[in-house]
Amino acid sequence: MGIFDKIFNAGEDKVVSSRELKVALMGVKRERRKKQLEIRRLGMKQSELIGRVKRARREGNTEEVDFLYEELQQIRIDTSYAKREAKVLNLEGIGLQRYLRGVERLEKTSSRGRIRALMERVSKSALDEKLQGQTVNEEAYLEALETTLDDVKMELEDVAMNDEPDEDKMKFLNEIDEIIAAEEDGNLDAAVERETQLKAELEQEAAEPEF
Repeated sequence: MGIFDKIFNAGEDKVVSSRELKVALMGVKRERRKKQLEIRRLGMKQSELIGRVKRARREGNTEEVDFLYEELQQIRIDTSYAKREAKVLNLEGIGLQRYLRGVERLEKTSSRGRIRALMERVSKSALDEKLQGQTVNEEAYLEALETTLDDVKMELEDVAMNDEPDEDKMKFLNEIDEIIAAEEDGNLDAAVERETQLKAELEQEAAEPEF
């Protein structure tokens, strides 16, 4: 079951709330950040493997070259899947953000009937289906998204997913600044130690499932 079916097709007696949408949006943002970190790690791994291929070629180590080439092919496949998943998460986030704004407005006017109408439109729109398959139909998805909002006569502004301050980014950049300061002060051991710790934290954040 896709994210929109799960939220908007929860039964006749269930009316979706802005709180539910906020929780779902936070989860999508978190998963998107993890997917972006995965893509970066794959890119770093690819660069490392290319360097090893160059060394093996210089040394005439054909067996090593063949092995590393297969590794690169797998990295390419993994990166392709990760980018597709990141794109799906991004589109899901856009949809959730727009629906959140709409439901928040309707809650202020106690328009439960209109919220129910929105839920029915979303349930029939097949948004989740447009995010499945080998190729994501982004144009059809965005068109269906706008249609569900237009049909209940909501005029919503376009909303980006990055409206809120990114605390994780601020923390990361502060740590980068500390590493740079240590390097400029000539305290290279401390700089290396902090950078190693930072990399370990990023890898752990991306690897551990969050519930």
